[in-house]
Amino acid sequence: MQEDQRVFDVAIVGGGIGGAMLGTVLARHGVRVLLLEGSGHPRFAIGESTVPETTFGLRVLARRYDVPELEHLATNAALRRHVSSNCGVKRNFSFVHHREGEPTRPDECTQYPTWGPPLGPDSHYFRQDVDAYLFHVAVSYGVTAYTHTMVDDVKFEEDGATLVTRDRGSFRASYVVDAGGMRAVLPERLGLRQEPPYRTRSRTIFTHMVDVRPFDAVSPPREQHRMPSPFSQGTLHHMFPGGWFWVIPFDNQSTSTNGLCSVGLNLDLDRYPRPDDLSAQDEFWHHVRRFPSVAKQFEHARAVRPYVSTDRTQFASQKVVGERWCLLPHASDFIDPLFSSGLAVTVMALNALGHRLIEAVRKDDFDTARFAYLDHWTKRMFRFYDDLVSCSYIAFDDFELWNAWNRVWTLTTLYGTNAQNQVAVEFEKTHDPACFDALEQPPYRGLQGMDNPWVERMFDQARDAVLAYRAGESTKERTIARIYEVLGESGLAPSVWGTLDPDDRCPAGVFTLWPLMKILLWGKFRSPRHVRGSYFTGGARLVGKEALQAYTTELRAGGSQVHQTVRDMWFNWNRDWTRRPASRK
Repeated sequence: MQEDQRVFDVAIVGGGIGGAMLGTVLARHGVRVLLLEGSGHPRFAIGESTVPETTFGLRVLARRYDVPELEHLATNAALRRHVSSNCGVKRNFSFVHHREGEPTRPDECTQYPTWGPPLGPDSHYFRQDVDAYLFHVAVSYGVTAYTHTMVDDVKFEEDGATLVTRDRGSFRASYVVDAGGMRAVLPERLGLRQEPPYRTRSRTIFTHMVDVRPFDAVSPPREQHRMPSPFSQGTLHHMFPGGWFWVIPFDNQSTSTNGLCSVGLNLDLDRYPRPDDLSAQDEFWHHVRRFPSVAKQFEHARAVRPYVSTDRTQFASQKVVGERWCLLPHASDFIDPLFSSGLAVTVMALNALGHRLIEAVRKDDFDTARFAYLDHWTKRMFRFYDDLVSCSYIAFDDFELWNAWNRVWTLTTLYGTNAQNQVAVEFEKTHDPACFDALEQPPYRGLQGMDNPWVERMFDQARDAVLAYRAGESTKERTIARIYEVLGESGLAPSVWGTLDPDDRCPAGVFTLWPLMKILLWGKFRSPRHVRGSYFTGGARLVGKEALQAYTTELRAGGSQVHQTVRDMWFNWNRDWTRRPASRK
């Protein structure tokens, strides 16, 4: 290999979803990128459930950096058409409370919808397909990528770094990004790992299964539970004191080609220490059998890969950026699979890191201060998710408490998602990339609306109420009353929602077109002053435009498939090959 083929502007260690997306963004803008992946593709990975803030962030990422392939991950229809029919649909977050030895009660469940077309719905990523797709997109944009290439060491000098691989020799780069996950090389090489400073203390058992029954087939009938969307068409959370199961089906839509279902069990480490006398498989089924409705859903289920059991799931690093290096979020810290926070923080970081690295390469200026924003907001968002998740584990003890706390999360999600949409709307109006700078200015910085002082105050007060309950300083009843009080005082809940009504267990209703329009109208004309003008502005025309585009795209796709089938019955020659995208190199 020639010497100039070993010198790059940016080296990325880890070719999963985050590393591949970053490599694509950088290469699209002329950065010479090296991408080193220790294993190969396709490969197993978890982190399969998206949330609206993630998919809206992907739309922003695609448009900000002019990489349309990233937007294929933003809605389920585009994902199925362009990436993989092995992925599932996610129309909701469903939470079902369980009492040991009892079937689930029909009125002890909540649901929060994802957005309907054209801005949704969300998806269950079959990660081996999604990660492989993104890796190949990175290569198509000019990234120099190697699989099965282990990085044994990274040596930093004043003007860059040398990456020493096990089988391919050494490479030079001006800057190094570690996207290697929990076992990332830089945290170990630089001694960055620390005892996690997080309140959440949980561990996980997970696998993939076949023959997991749709929960709709074993749950109380819809006339009793009154949820607007099927449990099986979303990410299902089975809650119980001290823990929860996830059920993420990939076979939950009529066009799915994947019979697998991702399942996991998450346990409070202090309530359920890891036993010495049970295998991961035996412990998983022990907890399944505790809850009759869960056991019924899993009665025919079989694992297709070994069960994985973790020690404490949380890990942390002292800092996210340093002299000529940066950690992507999953290489830096992790909290818990609940609320799918890992992908959300990763997309936020990619939006902020991409333009900084492009500018650093163009100016040959990699001053650490340029990347300080990443350190501050990545760490701040992990602290937020720690608060959100740890209080959720407390709320799992009692359905009424969960029913109250759940509404805090739904509101922060609404404002975080809308912040992403605001800048997308503005960009569609002006086509000025400077619109995206707003994501790093108040009140849109970070995630979950946490840069808005009204959102932050509401969240902190509700969190403090739950922690006081945990400490024995407040009763359950007083805690619930306090949560509803701060929700009402904030003025953040749209009046068309049932947020302040405990009997409305799906307070957001649904995010189909007319309910979306009602939220936009509330935001424009009836919301309080601290909401109006910053959120829910100008989106109606864009939603209508994208709805028409989504409809015509689906019509064209269906018509094209019929045309090709009929054509191929009669003719052997075609020109389909001329419609393939040209190389981007």
